[in-house]
Amino acid sequence: MTMPLPSKRYFFVVNPVCFHSSREMDNVIEGIHRYFREQDAAAQTSSEYAVHISRFPRDAIGAIRRFAGAASPGAPLRVFAVGGDGILFDCLNGVVGLPNAELGTMPYGTEDSFYRVFGQKDKKLFRSLEAQINAPSIPMDALYCGSNYALSYCLVGLESLTNISSMVLKSRHGFLWRYMPDFLVRLASASIIARRALAKQNYRIWVDGEDWGGSRAIINIANTPMYSRDKTIIPEAAPSDGWLDVLCSGDTDILNTFKMVSYYVHGKHAEHPDLFSYQRAKKVFVISDSPLMLDLDGEVFYDKYITVEIRPGVVRIVTPTGVTNEVASGVQP
Repeated sequence: MTMPLPSKRYFFVVNPVCFHSSREMDNVIEGIHRYFREQDAAAQTSSEYAVHISRFPRDAIGAIRRFAGAASPGAPLRVFAVGGDGILFDCLNGVVGLPNAELGTMPYGTEDSFYRVFGQKDKKLFRSLEAQINAPSIPMDALYCGSNYALSYCLVGLESLTNISSMVLKSRHGFLWRYMPDFLVRLASASIIARRALAKQNYRIWVDGEDWGGSRAIINIANTPMYSRDKTIIPEAAPSDGWLDVLCSGDTDILNTFKMVSYYVHGKHAEHPDLFSYQRAKKVFVISDSPLMLDLDGEVFYDKYITVEIRPGVVRIVTPTGVTNEVASGVQP
């Protein structure tokens, strides 16, 4: 027997750049419409839902707010980010602050880091409306930096520039990018390491008031352990523990920089305390005389000083039926 849909409104934000072709995107959108047609016919109801195709960065924020504002105040709303980490970032910033709003992810991007916090590698489960529509949601933390929220990480320094270089490669060779092994992606950007000015950039840093200032090649302020397509950078991080996980590398020569990067991307910072500083914190200040290259969940910003703090339980994340929540331990529905 088909159960009626709960009295929620559903809003799907689709990022067209995440699909191989317009036909693939159209198939996904048609699948959403077909699901609701079939459910409504079986339950003799009329679901309130809409599909929005994102036109440019941050477009989703206004679209979500307009859709939410068209309902009675506080009406339950479930927003799904259909695409990669970029559209999830936009949807997060559209959802935070809306009463009775929840956020789900349907991963179709090249990296799709966030969904892996659930310990689930099968994207089909997260792309399934059957698994998502009636699933519970759980509260999760988010980073807050400037006026933006991020679910996974805030990167400053050498790695941020490497990611920006990778984005350029992606924009120029998007088709090949999907099939390129991650180590080749990083290798294609490895020449950035030779940028010694950035690898030796001096920062003034305070981690919960403790002075961490000095030359830093990498500054990673994380909310989740997951990063890129298959990396677990900071195994200690959990997105529901109310803490930031702050990992910094010191200034090294060229040879040790390559070693440091290898340890870093394989989550082995704890084995090399001579190369890394690590601490859990609530708030981090970073100041630099030179412009900061800032990467929030893959979105690029520039500034000379930033404040990053944790916002515990600021968003409810849909947990698809059948998912084993391995990383976000201790979370209660």
